[in-house]
Amino acid sequence: MKYLFAFVFSLLLNTALAEDPSQNTITSTVIGEAMGDFDKDGIDEKVIILDAGLDGEIGTQRTLFIYKKKQDKWFLWHSSQGPVLDSAHGGMMGDPFVGIEIQRGAIVIDHFGGSNRKWNYTHRYRFNGKEWNLIGATINYGAPCEGFFEFDFNVMTGKAIYKRYEDGCTDEEVASNFKNEQKEIFTPVTKSINMDGFYPGSNKLDIKEIGQEIYY
Repeated sequence: MKYLFAFVFSLLLNTALAEDPSQNTITSTVIGEAMGDFDKDGIDEKVIILDAGLDGEIGTQRTLFIYKKKQDKWFLWHSSQGPVLDSAHGGMMGDPFVGIEIQRGAIVIDHFGGSNRKWNYTHRYRFNGKEWNLIGATINYGAPCEGFFEFDFNVMTGKAIYKRYEDGCTDEEVASNFKNEQKEIFTPVTKSINMDGFYPGSNKLDIKEIGQEIYY
């Protein structure tokens, strides 16, 4: 029943925001906004991330809206549920959403959370003429004196760089014995990953070269 209500609410919200994102009457909070040209027509589109207070799995849901401008008015072009984590997904660190920006025509979304072990996600999405697909992900995870890893993954080519390092350890002996490493890895993705329905951190890669599972 909750999901039926969420679907109906989403339809109502899309209708309310379709013509102008700044003139909505539904109680909601814009938590992020950026502008950039996605379809290379020389006119910037607008991306808004909205928290409408609707219950999700872990806190309240966030929805990403993309608007096109026609004759000085904004019109809803696309909406996406999933690429922005729920409001309580950051655990002890609170709201996991860090920010959104447009880089080289791609939507870039940052998240951060954890407790002693902290994680940071950066995901990049690009419009291919028909839909928005995940093109890259950078994952950082770890804790002081245990070590951190960074996994920078080009989803389009399958190429990735894995780094393991120590940061912030106050135990000098542990820090001095820690061995930094870096490896180039090839882990192809057999099909494109659509932004719609994608949920950061829930997608697994089994990397045999490092004997480790990576969630992106």
